[in-house]
Amino acid sequence: MTNSSLKQDALGVFQKAINYKFKNINLLQNALTHKSYASEHTQNSNERLEFLGDSVLSACVAGYLYNAYPHNEEGKLSKLKAQVVSSQNLFLWAESLNLEAVIRLGKAESRSASRLKEAIICDAFEAVIGAIFLDGGYDSATRFIISLLETQSDFENQDHKSALQEVLQKHYKTLPVYKLVKEHGPDHEKKFEVGVYLKNRLLGSGSGFSKKEAQIVAAKEALNNLKSTKMGE
Repeated sequence: MTNSSLKQDALGVFQKAINYKFKNINLLQNALTHKSYASEHTQNSNERLEFLGDSVLSACVAGYLYNAYPHNEEGKLSKLKAQVVSSQNLFLWAESLNLEAVIRLGKAESRSASRLKEAIICDAFEAVIGAIFLDGGYDSATRFIISLLETQSDFENQDHKSALQEVLQKHYKTLPVYKLVKEHGPDHEKKFEVGVYLKNRLLGSGSGFSKKEAQIVAAKEALNNLKSTKMGE
């Protein structure tokens, strides 16, 4: 799918996932076209739409947080916003929409290391926001973003990896180490199990359909375990 023209049924499934039907389907096609595919097929890439979508996302999230946290000062709001628009969070949102299944990649890029995929997927996610903005206006883009924001009930406690890093640096002068324990399942639905360690001590473990998701779950468990022992050894 990623190396060929997107079929209408695939686009239809994706539009249902994002709960938005495009009037101009070419905008969505463009949003899902990585520069590696564009260069091979003499087409426009999604980079301009990514630029636009990034700005729309930033404005929408800022407005949402401003209203959701009326007692927070600018510094706290900025930290929350950075967390929400982080590549880590956008990647999780994109995964929930199965965005990777409809991105068009060039032949060389599709064989590249998996570490590059997060950036590609996040860029495409922002490009989709830009496409929705052009197709349906700011209100449509806002509804799409807010629908994802509302799946996260407590932003102040979502950034578990950063919180764990801060705790370990403060109390132990070291950083957490994440190790892949096991992976299982077919390639299209592979599940990962990850442990997070303080030196050789297992602090927590977690599983997910990406290493990043598993790390977040492991970090959350580690924080809970540390709180229960009041940071004791």
